[in-house]
Amino acid sequence: MKRYSSDPLRIECIAPDRTPEDLECLREELNRCRELFRDLAERHALLASETRLKILSLLGCAGELCVCDLATVLEMTPAAVSQHLSRLRTAGIVHARRDGMTIYYGLSSPEWSPLAPPPELTQPSRQPEEAS
Repeated sequence: MKRYSSDPLRIECIAPDRTPEDLECLREELNRCRELFRDLAERHALLASETRLKILSLLGCAGELCVCDLATVLEMTPAAVSQHLSRLRTAGIVHARRDGMTIYYGLSSPEWSPLAPPPELTQPSRQPEEAS
């Protein structure tokens, strides 16, 4: 059962499991981690886009793709795909590699792929055996 004090931010427990000092230490720990929590929240918000998750999945499966290839698969304009890639690149989730006039994008780390690639994209295709 909780008993409320005159301070609206402080709830006093009748049978507290933690001392006020313990709770203050926890509050201080949260404050020390404030920047980490902010960064994590921004990164999770970035990944809350279905399109960006699809892009990450495609890059996880194919390795590297250019904007035009991603746009074709996603049925989007290259400009729209570029906007998503720009945000992912700024966050360090994808990297870019220029080859002549083409820029290829890939995952900065395999852990960013939301899905394991389908077997048909990771294993060489086998020809059906001929019946004798």
